[in-house]
Formats: sequence, C-alpha cells, structure tokens
Amino acid sequence: MKPKTNIIINTIKTTIMKTTLKTIFLFFTAAVMLTACSSDDKNPPTAGFSLSDLEPVQWDVVAIASNPTAADEVVYTVSGGAYEMDGNSSIQFLEANEYTVTQTVTNGDGTDMTSLTVQVEAPQNKYALDKTDMMFNTNAYWYDATAMGGTVYIRILAEVSGQDNPNLIKLYPVSGTNPLQGTYSYNASGDVGTYDAGMTANYAGFSYDWTTSGEGGDDLKIELVYEDPNNSENNIYDISLSSYTLNYGNWNFSTYTFVSEGTKSFSVQYRGKIDPVSAP
Repeated sequence: MKPKTNIIINTIKTTIMKTTLKTIFLFFTAAVMLTACSSDDKNPPTAGFSLSDLEPVQWDVVAIASNPTAADEVVYTVSGGAYEMDGNSSIQFLEANEYTVTQTVTNGDGTDMTSLTVQVEAPQNKYALDKTDMMFNTNAYWYDATAMGGTVYIRILAEVSGQDNPNLIKLYPVSGTNPLQGTYSYNASGDVGTYDAGMTANYAGFSYDWTTSGEGGDDLKIELVYEDPNNSENNIYDISLSSYTLNYGNWNFSTYTFVSEGTKSFSVQYRGKIDPVSAP
C-alpha cells in the first residue's frame, strides 16, 4: 500500500499539470482568436475605374467612371502627353499619343492601383465630294474679302495631285457680334439659314477654274472644344458640315456668269485652329 503522503503529492502534481496545460491551451486559443479577429478587421481598398472612350480623338473629353471599393482617397495620374482634368470626373487629351491613366486608392489598411491605356488619335480633317474624301493641308483661317466687295469668311486648303493649286473650301457663317479676329463663337442651336458654302479648284489664273456655290442652310456647326486661357489664337474648334448640295460648273469670265453643270454632295469635317483674319 502506498503511503497517503505520496498519494496527496501525486494528486497535487497532476492537478498542477492539468491547470498548466489548460492555461497554455487558453493562451494559445486566445492568441489564435486575436489573430483571426485582427485579420478579419482589415479591409484594404480595391482600385477600379473605366473610361468612356479608350480611342478618343485629340481634344476629346473622356468621362471617368470610378468604382473602387473601401477607398478613403482616390488619386489619378496621367502620363503620355498634355492633358487637362476636371476633378476626378473627366480628362481632356490635348495631344495625339498613347497615354496611361492610373488610379491609386488608399485607406488605413492599404493601397491598390490599376491602369488603363488610351490611344489618342489625331483628327482626320477632310471634306468629301460625292463621298470621295480629300484631306485638308492647312488650318482653317478667316479671310477678309471685303476690299473686293465680298465678306469675311472661313477658308481651308486641300492639295490635289495634278492640279495647279490646292482646292479652296469656303464657309460663310452668319454670326453674332464681332465674330472676327480669331475669336469666333457660333450658337449652333440658333438661326436657320445661317450659312453658305463653296469650293474653288485650280483657281490661280482661272485657267482651269470651276467654282461651286450652294443654297445655304442650317447644318453648319462650329463649336469651341478647347479654350486656351492664355491665348485665344490657340483655341480649338470643331467645324462640321454633314450634308450639303453644291451646284458645280464654270465661271464665264467674259460675262461673269456661273454656268452650272450639275450637283455634288459636299461635307466638311475639321478640328483645329481658326487662324486670325488674313487679307488678300
């Protein structure tokens, strides 16, 4: 028979061991629970956005749709060329180039970022006769023909292979107060019958001249799409004439009468400067 003293001592040791193991287990469980709770409490942000156009034309304004999650701060950076931003709502691309737009989002638990590539194309400045496209070679510019009994109107030139001189496109908008000196504004929702248009080919010396003149209409649109705050001569305009009928033929210079030979459909698409008035 074991002495009672040994039984008591062994019982105490067993109790102490169980208590110690239980304490260690409780500490381990608490540590695991604390770690799990700490991990569950973290909520890092996720970046996310889209653009209304990934292949815009130079000077287009592209809208930003921002859809990050758990973001306290959203920052956009743009690389690749000149641009202007309206807060975080839109970007205007001022050069024809490849751009990278990056969104960076942050909160107290972390940072995330994502990027989009935007290919900005140069404007296709052209006119069409019966749907045959011809490219413009110069900026649009104001031309003062008042000394010859004419008016002030917009000219654009287009080189044509085999011709003595470029084709001369002529647009005659009727506008409001002081549209000249390179500061033209036009209310496209305004008057009906606000313009006329024409074109002259091989006009130098009138050796192979044929001139076109139309009937006027309300389809000419001139819109300011970029305003330079420091120099209005750098303003960028959209000029469009989507559908127009030209009466074409030749001038009889002995009688100064126009001899019509038929009609052609005519349209104009231009984005760029309208240079200040040029005198003949």
